[in-house]
Amino acid sequence: MTKLNFRSNFDEYMNDEYLFTYNAISVRGERHQRINQENQDFFTCNIRKEVKYLIVADGVGSALHSQKGAEKAVTLLEQMIVESLHNLSNVSESVMNTFYSKFRDNWKKCFPKTYYDYDTTLRFVLIFKHGVFLGSIGDGMVIYSTGKSVVYLKEERDSFSNQTYSLASDHTENQFKSKYIPFDTMNDLPIVVILMTDGVADDLKSDRLKQLPIYLYQEIKVKGVIRMQKEISDWIINWKTNNHSDDRTFCMFTMSKGDSKDEA
Repeated sequence: MTKLNFRSNFDEYMNDEYLFTYNAISVRGERHQRINQENQDFFTCNIRKEVKYLIVADGVGSALHSQKGAEKAVTLLEQMIVESLHNLSNVSESVMNTFYSKFRDNWKKCFPKTYYDYDTTLRFVLIFKHGVFLGSIGDGMVIYSTGKSVVYLKEERDSFSNQTYSLASDHTENQFKSKYIPFDTMNDLPIVVILMTDGVADDLKSDRLKQLPIYLYQEIKVKGVIRMQKEISDWIINWKTNNHSDDRTFCMFTMSKGDSKDEA
């Protein structure tokens, strides 16, 4: 059976004060297309719940069932967010790191004694009422941009190894990158968050990263979420690189004041 070459989604939601959007696409890499193998990336996004979230997993290529492990990581984390965080009043980096540790333990329990065969990296963003939590284990990148600053979350590899950390890795507590950032909606808007797997992040030049959220926000303000989805899809589907043939996943979230450019 022929596998799908890409899956994508987008949404726009406006409450009494703010406009929220997301655009997302995941494209099967050229190697997986040639051998008719599943995309090992998986994502989900939701901007209509009280705690909004974007989650992206990238199955480790050497793991036998990494696509299933990536999908389970995303669906399990989404379930725990919905069940555990919607009434959370005391949000902090310490509280969220404890939440991540519980999630990782639960993910490993889904594959007793064989979780190494389902290994995956993971990055996610949770948007609370007055702050944002960024979390990442493994390669890929998270970018958080406000009207005042830009924060990057990316794995730091030593110069002697190309090893990436993942959910199944031993002693990963110190390799989980996280940051809780309180925001002031009066001064920090617009907020732009971007999540990328390494199939995209590794090809972007560092001097362009700071301008990327600003450029994309300006584009979506003019074009709206529907036309923006087409632009991002064309960009990621037609991605040109000689560095690899990886699957490619790109998700973008925006929060701003203003009217929608698309009809309801």
